[in-house]
Amino acid sequence: MNPIEQIKLCEPQFTRSDQKIAQYVLEHLDVIASYPIIEIANKADVSKSALLRFCQKLGYTGFSEFKYEVSKHLLSGSFKDPNAVNGSNDIVNIYLSCISHIPSHISDGKIKELCSLIVHADKIKIYGVHESGLSASYFAFRLASLGIDAETITLPGVFNEKASFSDARDLNIFISVSGMTECVVEAAGTSFLQKAKTAMITQNSKAKYANRYDSLLIIPSLETDKNKLFLDSQAIFYICIDLIINKLAEHL
Repeated sequence: MNPIEQIKLCEPQFTRSDQKIAQYVLEHLDVIASYPIIEIANKADVSKSALLRFCQKLGYTGFSEFKYEVSKHLLSGSFKDPNAVNGSNDIVNIYLSCISHIPSHISDGKIKELCSLIVHADKIKIYGVHESGLSASYFAFRLASLGIDAETITLPGVFNEKASFSDARDLNIFISVSGMTECVVEAAGTSFLQKAKTAMITQNSKAKYANRYDSLLIIPSLETDKNKLFLDSQAIFYICIDLIINKLAEHL
């Protein structure tokens, strides 16, 4: 996932300072790739520490890694504006392109890993907010077709409370495009404290706690600007859920 996508994913958690930095970054990618952090901070009229926190909020270790990723994608041409679509075929092709990348993102081994956690769990809770809540409900529905019971939690205000009622025999599965949503991060942290098995399905390889999940599935993202096209990533999540269900059916 490139830095532009990282910024778009993390926007809901941005402070005013983060929003100011994000706007500067998006408008001056060539500058980001060419100057050290102190000069970038001066040009963006923010503090060095604010710029560093912004990079870390996106999931990077610091400004140097962020700068490297910006440079790499500038050279690859990944930051050019998406072409205007001329009809339904163009939109379908965007989805097809994303779907075609699923096997390279999610190996059979990763799917089997999650399936094993599902099969051996006493209780399963699946968490999702807004559109991801629909994916969570769909996942629970598809598990029910295999005779596996799962509780769906879609109200962010009860995420942490529900996670606190877990133990080592349970499995908490979080579905989140960014993996950085505050209620998701808080509930995942609680799940770890309760020693419950914890899984995440996300599009963000730099999601909070990425290295702590017992199972982490990173699905491909739509290579387009959501502000210019009314496309939603949940269609890709649904397909990945069906891959999991079919692998579970083989296992059972």
